[in-house]
Amino acid sequence: MSFRARLLLAAFYLTTAAVLALSIPLALTVERRADSDYEAAVLGDAAILAARVSDLVVSAADPPSPRLDRLVAENARARDQRVVVTDASGRVVADSAGTVALGQLYATSGRPEFRTALFQGRIDTRTRYSDTLGEDLLLVTVPVVDRGRVVGAVRLSAGTQAVETAVRASWLRLALLGGVVIVSGVVVAWLLELPLGRQIRRLAEASTRLGQGDLASRAPEEGPEELRVLARSFNQMAADLESSIEAQREFVANASHQLRTPLTGLRLRLEAIAGEGGPARDQAVKAEAELDRLTALVEDLLALAWATASDPTAGPIDLRSVAGEAVSRWRESATASGRRLELRSQGEPKVWATREDLAHMLDNLIDNALRYSDSGAEVRVETKVRDGDAWLAVADTGPGIPPEDRSRVFERFYRGANGRRAGGGTGLGLAIVEELVRRWGGEIRLVDGAGTRVEAVFRGDLPNPNPRRPILES
Repeated sequence: MSFRARLLLAAFYLTTAAVLALSIPLALTVERRADSDYEAAVLGDAAILAARVSDLVVSAADPPSPRLDRLVAENARARDQRVVVTDASGRVVADSAGTVALGQLYATSGRPEFRTALFQGRIDTRTRYSDTLGEDLLLVTVPVVDRGRVVGAVRLSAGTQAVETAVRASWLRLALLGGVVIVSGVVVAWLLELPLGRQIRRLAEASTRLGQGDLASRAPEEGPEELRVLARSFNQMAADLESSIEAQREFVANASHQLRTPLTGLRLRLEAIAGEGGPARDQAVKAEAELDRLTALVEDLLALAWATASDPTAGPIDLRSVAGEAVSRWRESATASGRRLELRSQGEPKVWATREDLAHMLDNLIDNALRYSDSGAEVRVETKVRDGDAWLAVADTGPGIPPEDRSRVFERFYRGANGRRAGGGTGLGLAIVEELVRRWGGEIRLVDGAGTRVEAVFRGDLPNPNPRRPILES
């Protein structure tokens, strides 16, 4: 998972946890407050009504009071509540719903609220589910007191649906607000990550370029202090690596260059001795053959020393054109040795490199193919475009490379059984090719099968490669 994804997930989890930690207690508080306010309002209504009817409550045995009935009906209509009034014995003297017969005993065990109000003189508040209405009802029962004596009780029954709807609306508003806070937290984290992520990506790109051989690659020292310290450390490491490799390259180049003069002088002396004849002639000829190998080794060392050097003249090069020139250079030599050299091209592959490096690469591959294949063998140079990338292959129909040597053919100075039998080569040819391929962001491999086939592929998105996209699959 990417750094950006982890950061955004962390912001999401943290803001969600914070919102839940605040919203849940707040939602419960809102619910309790709404219930408390509603209960207080109904209790106030009941207390006011009880005070107004205190002088109107008579015994259920007396005739009904029209004024009491009118007050009860008005209160019930005004507040959408049911009102039941009983006398001191608990018998109904008024009912706004008209479903209870006057004189019916209401203060029974099934209605303990009336017993509390009538016999204990206390206010009773409770909630009861109504099967008829299909909702919870808030029941508030208060005693009716006249001149210090409990003469009856008033019970108000109020539905709680409106309160529950209001509470749910409050919860919805809290949820929406919490969602806005969570989204805002993620957006803020994303905005904070933009410069941080950009700096990390630049550091990763610099590391990729360094790994591909661009020793001048450096990371910008920007962003937070921690990233600046990391970038400085990376740049110092890259500078030290560049200095070390440059010193090694200069040493090899200088040593190779300095060896050329004595080797040339030694060759002239050996040629003179061989020309004089006599018993020393055979030894001089053998020494001259060894000198040829030593000279080739010096030349290969010099080529290898510069194989990883940066070159400002790099640009998009037509691989098919360079391959055609290489085949033309080697065709006469191939024909003379009894081998057939062919070029097969598809499309117009472009490689971001220098023409000299591509030519040197092809020369080494063709030389190896001709050197280690038998007379009558066919050597093919192939170029093509696949998925936007440039492909190069050099294959021969020779004996191939023994299995025990295949994993080491790109090692420096390694000469397999074929090379030792052939008596030629320095063991640096394929190592030079690999360095040149990697120098220009490509990959190289030895393909299994009959004969020998070496494939190299170069990114089509150079000079700005995508380091996450593989170009050669194993």
